[in-house]
Amino acid sequence: MQSNPPDLPRSSENAYATRVIEDEPGATTEQIDREAPFGDRVLLVIDGAALQVMPLPGSGSLTIGRASKADVVIDSGSVSRHHANLIVGTDVEVEDVGSSNGTFVDGAKLPTNTRVKLLIGVPFLIGAVTVMVQTRAGSRRESTPVSSQLAALEQSAARIAIGKLAVIIVGEHGVGKERFAERIHEMSPRRAQAFVRINCAAISEPLLEAELFGIEAQNKAGLIELADGGTGFLSDVDQLPAGLQQKLLRVLEDAAVRRTGSARARPVDVRYIASTTKDLAAEVDAGRFRRDLYFRLAGAAFTIPPLRDRKDEVLPLAEQFIASAAGPLGRGFTFDEEARQWLSSHDWPGNIRELRNACERAVLLATGAVIERHHLTIDDPAKRAGPRFRNSPTIPPPTGVFPMNPHAPSAADMPSQVRATVAELEKQRILEALDRCAGNQTRAAELLGISRRTLINRLDEYGIARPRKREE
Repeated sequence: MQSNPPDLPRSSENAYATRVIEDEPGATTEQIDREAPFGDRVLLVIDGAALQVMPLPGSGSLTIGRASKADVVIDSGSVSRHHANLIVGTDVEVEDVGSSNGTFVDGAKLPTNTRVKLLIGVPFLIGAVTVMVQTRAGSRRESTPVSSQLAALEQSAARIAIGKLAVIIVGEHGVGKERFAERIHEMSPRRAQAFVRINCAAISEPLLEAELFGIEAQNKAGLIELADGGTGFLSDVDQLPAGLQQKLLRVLEDAAVRRTGSARARPVDVRYIASTTKDLAAEVDAGRFRRDLYFRLAGAAFTIPPLRDRKDEVLPLAEQFIASAAGPLGRGFTFDEEARQWLSSHDWPGNIRELRNACERAVLLATGAVIERHHLTIDDPAKRAGPRFRNSPTIPPPTGVFPMNPHAPSAADMPSQVRATVAELEKQRILEALDRCAGNQTRAAELLGISRRTLINRLDEYGIARPRKREE
């Protein structure tokens, strides 16, 4: 793509040329946006494997087309010589000027000479080429910083989001699969409709069937029916029982759902995104997952790398989680050097979820404005000695929250409200992990970044009934 921004002073031309980045592996939208010389918005053009970025002026009109004299040149056979105009002001609008292959926003072809407002971070089509307006504020919508690896994934996701193709997202527990699915939904024409979460591992087969498909006798709509017009997110799809795999396949093939106890099919229009921690192709070969369902769901596949392979994200993430947790307290925190080094060197087996838990806990434990390493870590009680604070009038934090450090606060030093908050936070995270792992204590402990023995001690501390063993 060649770009000639309108109405630029000659002294700015060279500066502009240095800002157009083509296929630069480490360039994220956030980084590019900070460098934009004319405004806080940029235009992303994604054509095949090529990504090009054009900083937008603060105001003005740009021509888009294949002609060399266009302000934004897109060299693609699907793009007309003068295909569309981009009008930049308080908002950014696009106007098709009678192109051969059309301009599509939210999946609808624009009438000629009709302006439509573009939403930040939502892709649209110029012919068959994906284009998107992005800003610094838009990049902050992310729940996680975009590393070079995730930036490449999101570029592909932006193109996939426009259609209805089913998607599978693969990755370890806690890497952000659900958030990635949400981003696909947010970038799609379905973003104004429901994003319905369906946890395939949370409950037993009879209950899951009722939750998925609904119950006719109770006039109860199932989750798939509630996702009509929007996106259905099938979390841990590999845990779906064989009988329900067959029924889900029928729903996908017929685009219709039958409530339990009903012979009437109800048409549904749902975009399916599934997540899994396993290699589904291997599960198919092992006979644990239906091959036909796999191919129905695997229209596109994305693998989210674990946090230990994205070490450049850890500190920005930690700072974000600290700021979020500290906001309601009206306080500000910084990490000391030892804490920063530990954050960067730790392997984070529980991935982003473990990092978030550590940061939220550190905010509660830090007595000053500086977070130290011992505020971030949990000791296994089997490796330490010390009193168990069972006589506190409030629920104490679980044993091991306070490492044996002369500068660490004791439970008695902490206000009762803070002790109760720590306890409630830990209890909530434990229940959440057990729910996501269908009661599997080994997997839940892995998610939390603690040993299984520590988890069992926590269950006893809080009076949480130990789940029945499942595949442990």
